[in-house]
Amino acid sequence: MALPWVQRVELVLFAAAFLCGAVAAAALTRTQVRRRDGAGSGGGASGGRADPDTEGPLLCGPGLPEPGERPSAAEGSFSGSCPLYGVAALNRSSLALSRPSAPSLCYFVAGVSGLLALYCLLLLLFWVYSSCIEDSHRGRMGLRIALAISTIAIFLVLVSACVLRFGTSSLCNSIVSLNTTTSCSEAQKIPWTSWLQFYSNLHNAENSSWVNLVLWCVVLVLQVMQWKSEATPYRPLERGDPEWSSETDALVGPHLSHS
Repeated sequence: MALPWVQRVELVLFAAAFLCGAVAAAALTRTQVRRRDGAGSGGGASGGRADPDTEGPLLCGPGLPEPGERPSAAEGSFSGSCPLYGVAALNRSSLALSRPSAPSLCYFVAGVSGLLALYCLLLLLFWVYSSCIEDSHRGRMGLRIALAISTIAIFLVLVSACVLRFGTSSLCNSIVSLNTTTSCSEAQKIPWTSWLQFYSNLHNAENSSWVNLVLWCVVLVLQVMQWKSEATPYRPLERGDPEWSSETDALVGPHLSHS
């Protein structure tokens, strides 16, 4: 059984919302989690140095590793700390996150994006299966549940997008205040910073969340349209209906009964 056109558009929006949620969750998780290095953490790749804080790297430049050396710390991440609303500081010749936020803040944002993406994927697969195998009609109870879930999703995505927006701005203002760079996007290009592509990841997560919010709002509008169309179905007037009698009386006058 084919799906109505409104529900087809809704499924397309769910597919786009799945992509946005997955991108937001992956970008934020990639920025936060600790990525361990492989071979290169021992003495062979580091040129025999046991302590990375010795004066060896300083001879090659401001905090730059020696040629062929792999980084001994988490590269491109904040080692498990949440960078949102964090405060940056200069640690010798490199940037350090002196006061990070609670990890649960980033877990909340990534969790909301990931769970909603999973919900969209499961719902998309369910309706594709139902339209091909079973009856694809959604009853009033199912539509009522979908409206409630969409409303909750809009609220959660809005909160997550605001946290990403203001959390990233707070971190960037802290970095710029150190007078080492003029913008957050330029800070991730500095060779001596270990937070490679941190701003790009946070920026992508924020943009994906705002797009996800717009998609969920459109989904809610479509579901409200379906609710109203099912609540007041169209039925043509027939003889004997009160509306039919009132309209005919207004046009041709009342009929006189024959005795």
